[in-house]
Amino acid sequence: MTVLLAVLIGVVAFIFSYVVIRDRTVKNLKRFLIRVAELVNVPDDSPPSYVLETLRKTITNLEDELAMAQKSRENTMTLLDNIVDPILFVDSSTGEILFANTAAQKISRPIVTTKKIYEALEDYYLIEMFDETVKSWQVQEGNVVIYVEGKKRYYSCKMIPVLLPKGEKRVVVLFHDMTKEYELNEMRREFVSNVSHELRTPLTSIHGYAETLLSDPEMDPDTRNRFLTIIENESARMSRLINDLLDLERLESGEATFDFQEVDLCAIIKYVMSIVEPLSHDYGVKVSFDCQDVVITGDQDRLIQMLLNLVDNAIKYTSLKDNGEKRVKISIGKSEPYAIIKVSDTGPGMPREALDRIFDRFYRVDKGRSRKMGGSGLGLSIVKTIVDRHDGEISVESELGVGTTFSVKLPVKRNENDENV
Repeated sequence: MTVLLAVLIGVVAFIFSYVVIRDRTVKNLKRFLIRVAELVNVPDDSPPSYVLETLRKTITNLEDELAMAQKSRENTMTLLDNIVDPILFVDSSTGEILFANTAAQKISRPIVTTKKIYEALEDYYLIEMFDETVKSWQVQEGNVVIYVEGKKRYYSCKMIPVLLPKGEKRVVVLFHDMTKEYELNEMRREFVSNVSHELRTPLTSIHGYAETLLSDPEMDPDTRNRFLTIIENESARMSRLINDLLDLERLESGEATFDFQEVDLCAIIKYVMSIVEPLSHDYGVKVSFDCQDVVITGDQDRLIQMLLNLVDNAIKYTSLKDNGEKRVKISIGKSEPYAIIKVSDTGPGMPREALDRIFDRFYRVDKGRSRKMGGSGLGLSIVKTIVDRHDGEISVESELGVGTTFSVKLPVKRNENDENV
């Protein structure tokens, strides 16, 4: 009896607890549904199934919006990474770099993000610009030199303070690579200086000898003739210089027209040989040629000009050699789909450091000897431009005391899409 009573009391207690818990759960569930209804903006007396369905749709929409936001962020980062100019976003209060595009990472230490700006950019002037931007909250601009992969690069830098909508402060650091502009300006200055120097020398000679002739009417005929010969030579030198300058300018600007037709390179060699034969005889230089039959698409007159420049230089500089055989050899071969033209000499050769600049305008390995030979300093620049216009390549090998070889590689057939220019 006692056991039965105990069991009965337990069952009653369980049922009471279940009712209490269920009642509490129902109340909690109701409160939850009312709260959810408020969040999804539906009446709080709406059926639970309607509230839950609305909640499901709201969550789905939020997931879609989040995915779109994530995609937009990735697209923005991709765009920033593909901008060729370096860009940094920096926290103004801590100096921490929050973002650095790919270009920015190349001009600073690796793994730039999360580093301080003064840890990533080892340039006192840039750090000073950043401090001034934060202090004055004004845009700062300047030019800096940064060594990238061991090479000197010139950049203009702009630091822009930005106040975000929630009051956070950032500094946007923009770099623009000005290296090409600096190099072009340097080339322009060097070009003007070289032209001035090249013209000044013959002008000074002409002026000096002409003044002497005018001041001495009774000058003996031999001296007068010698002075007049110098004036004539210097005038001719000036004419060559000016003509070469004009020719080079037309070639580089595209104003010079090229008439591309089938050209027999052996015929060009024979023509050039007929021109240089008297010169080679006067200078005591033996010139020979070896020609494999090759026909290419090119401008005959310009190819003659190119080869004549190379052979003329080879003869003149080989003649300056003090000892040993003085010989120039021209050869033409074929290595599909290219024709290979080589001009080799046994002249004094050139130092290795000169080879990188040999095609620069006015560059001379030995200025004294070059002027003595009467060159304008533009011949090899013209040669390279003609080769480039034929979609070819030119290279040079040289050894001091042994000789020099210029190699020209020209395509046998031009691209059908290329027009006569």
